[in-house]
Amino acid sequence: MDELDKIIVENRVDFEEEPQDGHLERFAERLRLAESKQKGFQLTPFLKVAAVLVIILLSTNLYVHFRNSKSEIKETVATKSDLSEASFYYTNSINSGIRDLEKMANEGIGSHKELVQIKHELSEMDSLFVNLQAEYKANPNDERIINAMIEYYQTKLDIVNTIKTDLENVKHLKRKSHENREI
Repeated sequence: MDELDKIIVENRVDFEEEPQDGHLERFAERLRLAESKQKGFQLTPFLKVAAVLVIILLSTNLYVHFRNSKSEIKETVATKSDLSEASFYYTNSINSGIRDLEKMANEGIGSHKELVQIKHELSEMDSLFVNLQAEYKANPNDERIINAMIEYYQTKLDIVNTIKTDLENVKHLKRKSHENREI
């Protein structure tokens, strides 16, 4: 037997007598008083959700704020590292494209004169890049300069790839016209 059953069995006599007059009215009054106290300040489910959302948003905002302030030094190092990685990638890609253009010129697709002109124009672009490098050394945390340097590499690679694609199209057209003549 559990404890409640034991109490009921021991006090069975007290439970058999009828409650005094007005007991039900007094009990109902107590229930009404308890309900009115609860209604004084009761959070509806909507308010609970809103409070939780506000707390989450404030916590997130604080986390981002403190994280950003602590990681500014790391971002500067990461930006320099990213720039050197981008520089390495684009320089290798551009040099590979120029080697492909030289091979094409040796195969008779395009002339050596055109290749020299292309290299000259690309070297003129390089002189502009030297100015960007000087600005970067003076102000290494300026994202505008870093973005301009990356744009320079992208533009130079696009030029090399466009010329290469055009020469490949010419090569393809020459083969087609040569094949048509043999028939």
